[in-house]
Amino acid sequence: MLDSIIRTASRLPLAQLHRLAEHAGKPIASMAYRRSMVKANLARAFPDAEVAPLVEAFYTAFAEVCVEVLRARTMDAAELRERVRFKGAEALNGRRALLLMAHHGNLVWAATALALHISTPVSVVYKTPHIAAMAQLLLAIAERFGVDAVPLKDVRKRLVKSRQQCRVWTLVADQRPSKDRHYADLCGQRTAFFAGPERMARAMRWPVYYLSCQRLEAGRYRCVVDKIAEPPYEREGVIVERYAQKLQADIDRAPADWLWSHDRWRGDSVNSP
Repeated sequence: MLDSIIRTASRLPLAQLHRLAEHAGKPIASMAYRRSMVKANLARAFPDAEVAPLVEAFYTAFAEVCVEVLRARTMDAAELRERVRFKGAEALNGRRALLLMAHHGNLVWAATALALHISTPVSVVYKTPHIAAMAQLLLAIAERFGVDAVPLKDVRKRLVKSRQQCRVWTLVADQRPSKDRHYADLCGQRTAFFAGPERMARAMRWPVYYLSCQRLEAGRYRCVVDKIAEPPYEREGVIVERYAQKLQADIDRAPADWLWSHDRWRGDSVNSP
């Protein structure tokens, strides 16, 4: 029943969905969705800036991305290709690689459009959302566009099984880890990142790339794929640190497009080790 409602709503023209996001989605989100967290994170990241405009810009971008993800439930491949353009993605064709992404721009469109753009199969590692309807929606979108969605708990088994296949393994690596962390500078403070992607790259001896999803205007994005490391790797932690530098560049370019509602620095201080 809920999926039928989502499918019906997703058939609306994107311009109409964006108007809905502006007039209803943004006000609802800004009142009900973690406003105090958003304000605290932005104040911490931009101590010399006026926070209120940044907060409002975040909720505008957040509402737009929400309806864009909804639209992807029934969007055809030709429209997605036209709305998401790539630079540098051809480096991923015909090879095994690790691709790191962030909650910046529209990562759902970026990952699914990538699967249409390159010849190499794309596997996206995901942590199951707490909301069942959201999990169902994201899995349906992945299936429509040929993305292999791999639950986090199954990664080790799937890696062993497919390690000789040409495949791009994609991880979203900017959330706060509860353990197994490496610290790097982000937004003026020491920030904990997952150490797992670096260990994975070193174990598999794969090159590592970063995908930057840059909003051009509502409903249009430019994705840039850059190599950040390849074997033989340098010192321990270099992959995480270069990832953090790429993410910082995205945040500096478009602060509103990062997911400030995540409790990113819980328990961390500016001088964390």
